[in-house]
Amino acid sequence: MKKYSRLPAFIKNYRVIYLIVVFALLAISGFIFALHFGLIIAIAWLVVVALASLLIYSLVNSLGIDFQTYMTNLNGRVSISQTSALDQMPIGVMLLNSDSDIEWVNENLMNVIGDHSIIGKNLKQADSVLYELVQANKDSGSTEIDWRDGKFSLQVQHDGQTIYLLDLTDVSKYQLFYERDRLFYGLISVDNYEEVIQDATDSESSRLIAFISGRLDGWSKKYHLFLKRMSADRYLFFGRLPDLKSLEDDRFSILDEVREESLKQNMPLSLSVGIAFGVSDLNDLAELAHRNLDLALGRGGDQVVIRNNDNPALYFGGTSNPMAKRTRVRARMIDQALSDLFANADSVFISGHQNPDMDALGAALGVWRMSRLHDLTAYIVIDEQNLQRDVQLVVEKIKEEVATSNNKLKQQLADGQTLKLVEVPFISEKKALTLASEQSLLVLVDHSRPSISAAGQLLDKLKSSLVVIDHHRIADEGFKEKPILFYVEQYASSTSELVTELLGYEDRRKSPLTKVEATALLGGIQLDTKGFTAHSGSRTFDAASFLRAAGADAQLLSSFGKESKEDLLVKSHLFELMVLDHNIATVVGENDVFYNPVLAAQAADELLKIQGVAASFVITRRPDEKVGISARSDNSINVQLIMEKIGGGGSLANAAAQIVSDDVKKVETMLQDAIFQVIGHKE
Repeated sequence: MKKYSRLPAFIKNYRVIYLIVVFALLAISGFIFALHFGLIIAIAWLVVVALASLLIYSLVNSLGIDFQTYMTNLNGRVSISQTSALDQMPIGVMLLNSDSDIEWVNENLMNVIGDHSIIGKNLKQADSVLYELVQANKDSGSTEIDWRDGKFSLQVQHDGQTIYLLDLTDVSKYQLFYERDRLFYGLISVDNYEEVIQDATDSESSRLIAFISGRLDGWSKKYHLFLKRMSADRYLFFGRLPDLKSLEDDRFSILDEVREESLKQNMPLSLSVGIAFGVSDLNDLAELAHRNLDLALGRGGDQVVIRNNDNPALYFGGTSNPMAKRTRVRARMIDQALSDLFANADSVFISGHQNPDMDALGAALGVWRMSRLHDLTAYIVIDEQNLQRDVQLVVEKIKEEVATSNNKLKQQLADGQTLKLVEVPFISEKKALTLASEQSLLVLVDHSRPSISAAGQLLDKLKSSLVVIDHHRIADEGFKEKPILFYVEQYASSTSELVTELLGYEDRRKSPLTKVEATALLGGIQLDTKGFTAHSGSRTFDAASFLRAAGADAQLLSSFGKESKEDLLVKSHLFELMVLDHNIATVVGENDVFYNPVLAAQAADELLKIQGVAASFVITRRPDEKVGISARSDNSINVQLIMEKIGGGGSLANAAAQIVSDDVKKVETMLQDAIFQVIGHKE
């Protein structure tokens, strides 16, 4: 073995050994063959073989030495090239030992550091900031850092012993220039313009146009915007993203200026603005701005909606009550459109929001009656296991009416006639799913957010044949498919008022409203107007008068609203938990007690009656394992904006939120942050 180990490396190669063995066998065979011709010839053959072996060994050994010399030279050249590349490449490289001492730094990084004496120093002593960054990003991949007045991409490898730094300072500058040059597109609509100039003289109209144009022109010049008037009540404008940031910091004070100054001139006007950005195609950018303006108008106007395709909408303004601009012409057109849809449907399903109140139930009963007037089979989808007390009483009263009507039919039944009994309109969602067909129509009342619908699965099934009737401000949460009829009037007091107006255009002689249905509709109006003391216009009283004429019973309505002793005690307990901070009253229920959401909402209403309270918030655990917030205000604080910050919604003076949580204190903290965001900036 020792002799073998001293052999040249190329002989140790087994393929070479195979060749030697073959050569030896050939030599031996040749020697044996040469013996046949004489001993001298055989010896001569051995001499030739020996000389050939020496020659081959010499040549192969020389070739190995030459190859080794070549590879050594090549490795040296590659090593020199690598060192030169590392030293001159535009990426900073630093090598550390296990104690974080600097062993080598390439020229690029040395120029950034500016200290040629750092070799051999500990990194923590040489640059403590870089040391902390390296320790925080060991083997974590590429990370952007701010270091020495620049932006770098840092990558640390080999347990912190190799550092790569790519200078991104120029890239970030170019990116900043790009962001500064990006455009946003905006549209402005003058709310209530047609109503204001309807009775105005020509000079007053001209003065009004000059007032609006003058204010907007000064505003556009202040923020470096391009403004163009498209019509008397529509404007478009362009700007760059930094200017949009300035507008957001100013919180679009132009809204307050126009509203307040127009009121002084007895011309109540406000502005609605839709702004879009972040879309490269200008046509898509303009379309998104139009959608944002529609959303601002749908939420009541007097506000700004900013949104791109990827992020949730931002809202500014919306601090005033929406100005009523509904017309009876629109109500009649909606009734005609709804009648056309009824004509092409085989059945109608009606659903309110989860845990429906009197407004949702009253509106559902009104639409159910409209369906019956068109000889359609109709159903109201509710969960009878989770109903408020007043709603439960109405449902029971409806069932009593149906039973009474069926008894009368049975008594009047003549021999041989087929009895067609009146059906109870209420069914569960599970049963509705089995009855619904492709020709069925789904009508959502008193809500325009899919997430709070009492018939979520049915909505998924009938999403292509959907009608929405609501009076709340529109949230940016949308439906999977656009409803075929979207009747949302935030100027109305309630959904029951809207449905009552639609009933006024129907021929009710063959199937008139019953007393309980009319009373439930009146109850819905009374609930959302707080006894006709809030959000009540002339149309509200017209609807109430219509319902009284149709048989609505005030005494019956009063019996629906009576409270039990236990409910009064619960509300009294909630009042005891009230904390008054400035003009905001807050109640936070116990974390281990589940409160009826209706009682929480009623408590929030009652808190507004306390002198000095401008807004009230009641936070309680709900039976559905969520934490609910009922928010109310006297119109001086927009509780809708506050609730939207934490995933809720509603209207200016009446809003709510339902949060998946088991800790009321966490929700209270969320509410306080939302209040500060909405009110804190304003103050």
